[in-house]
Amino acid sequence: GTHYGTIPGTPKPSLWKPGAEVLAATFRIAVSYKIEDLSTTDVVRYRVVAVGTHQTSGIVMGEGMGECSSGEEKYKWRKAYDEEFAATAEDKKRIKYGKYTAKQIRTEPADLANTILKMACKRAQVAMTLNVTAASDCFSQDLGSARASARARIETASVLVVKTAIARSARASARAR
Repeated sequence: GTHYGTIPGTPKPSLWKPGAEVLAATFRIAVSYKIEDLSTTDVVRYRVVAVGTHQTSGIVMGEGMGECSSGEEKYKWRKAYDEEFAATAEDKKRIKYGKYTAKQIRTEPADLANTILKMACKRAQVAMTLNVTAASDCFSQDLGSARASARARIETASVLVVKTAIARSARASARAR
């Protein structure tokens, strides 16, 4: 879905950024960011702390941390065309084998700086939302010690609470238009 979903190979749903935004709006939490630039000449890297502040009282409710780097696999390489691949230095290219074979070259880290910063902010915002709203039991694996039947009941009830909050927020938003 738009707000949360299950990543293949994981047993529980993960909260997506739109879901984090809905939960923050429902609980009246404003998000601000503290950004630390950890970049080097070879890698763009940001560590971000998202601060959740109650909108009406101004009380800081909690924080979440997120980090992103151009050294991560999905940012480090991109598809290359034959001419481009041939012209690239050996240490800056590779052939990736899998379901499909792909010629890839290293990305220029500076070209991804804005994308890397946005991803670090997104990760921090989701972490903060889970921390502040106590929704992590819906979206994490913290219930490992509970018996299977009890765990299933807790998970079902928790997901229902989050779905209800998201639905109420969507209805309120629709009425405001």
